[in-house]
Amino acid sequence: MNLPVLIILFALFILIILSYSIKNLDFVAISLLCMFIGATITFVFLDIQFTEFIQMIEWEAIIIILSMSLITKVAQDSNILEFVAVKLFKLSRGNQRTFLYLLCLITTLLAAIITDVVVVLILAPVVVRLCHFLKIRAGTYLLGMTICINIGSMITPFSSGENIIISTYNWASPVPDLSTLYFIQYYWIYSFLLLFLTIFLIDRFILSKEPKIEDQQKQFVLELVDADIMIKNKKYFYFNSIAIIITISLFAILPLLYLTAIIAALILVIVNKRFIKKPMGELLRDIEWEIIFFFISLYVIVGSLIEAGFAEIFASLPFQLINPILLSFILLITISLISGFVANTPTALIFIPIIGTLIESFNFPYIPLLFSLIVAVNLGGNFIPQGAAADMMTLKVARDSGVENLNYKRLLKMGAVFASIHLLFSMLYLVILIPFSG
Repeated sequence: MNLPVLIILFALFILIILSYSIKNLDFVAISLLCMFIGATITFVFLDIQFTEFIQMIEWEAIIIILSMSLITKVAQDSNILEFVAVKLFKLSRGNQRTFLYLLCLITTLLAAIITDVVVVLILAPVVVRLCHFLKIRAGTYLLGMTICINIGSMITPFSSGENIIISTYNWASPVPDLSTLYFIQYYWIYSFLLLFLTIFLIDRFILSKEPKIEDQQKQFVLELVDADIMIKNKKYFYFNSIAIIITISLFAILPLLYLTAIIAALILVIVNKRFIKKPMGELLRDIEWEIIFFFISLYVIVGSLIEAGFAEIFASLPFQLINPILLSFILLITISLISGFVANTPTALIFIPIIGTLIESFNFPYIPLLFSLIVAVNLGGNFIPQGAAADMMTLKVARDSGVENLNYKRLLKMGAVFASIHLLFSMLYLVILIPFSG
């Protein structure tokens, strides 16, 4: 262990987190600068070569993030999400409770496939317009959407940047491949129970106390809105819808997630060129490259921390004296709080080697530890709006659209309440899960 190098690298890691968390800072430039400074120090004092720095980057995760960004862009240009939102309202027949349940359910499922911010960016304005026509306030529906989006992030290994990073990490034995089937086995029951508990509480304690829609106004809007108007080109709409469904199905079947993602994305780009009038080069300009370079910077810094002996610190601690249930609780609470007040991606990256050490060196059961990590980094963002990009985007849409009953104060209060409820539910589920983890 090289303690001076470890301290410097950890200071650079903190600086990267701060740059990402503080508004108006160029976090990409700061992250890359910290990465090159950290790599230089690691090279000089630990003799780590250039090829080793390249190997620190989880390129599978980067490819999946890039591919999902392209697939999301195609879905966005095909108006698939707008069509879904209007169709949900028609299916609900204007019933507020039914619409809330359907909206939160489909938002959760979409967040398991498409970037959470894009889901909010497209669905939220449609919901606001529908509520405006119905002469009701949209805040509660937007609140339900943004809380449930983080639940959707736990359903698949490709639903969020954090899940991609965790599922593509080179875990030591006995951790299996964290594939879609693994997530179905260990997270779907939990996620859907948590989802329906959340919607029930929103309905029972919030929506039920709001004014009802007038029957005449409801009938007028039902006759006015037409989901088919959302479709610009039916041939490409249906093709892209089917193609995206097939792609998601292949994610559950094929073992190499990153190859499936990039091949599917490229096929969609080629087929859609005539419709969206955008070649690959133009679509690549729309990709959030700042997030990709941010991830690369974190990978190099965390990799350098491990080379400097970061994992050895935890290997020397007497974790074997701690009960597995208690340790899982500690990790769940700690990671949730850190994810809420700091960016969740760096939180995931810094705790991955810690949990890897607990599994490999102390033989702790991997199922509850990975459950604590995945649940905490995804749900912790609800503690404060800044902890989740989707929450901040929801607030922006609400403010720009003049929504009266959703502001920062309300989202902060309700987000913290539901984050606490989710944390308690997760602890209860952990008690049930641990006896089955071997």
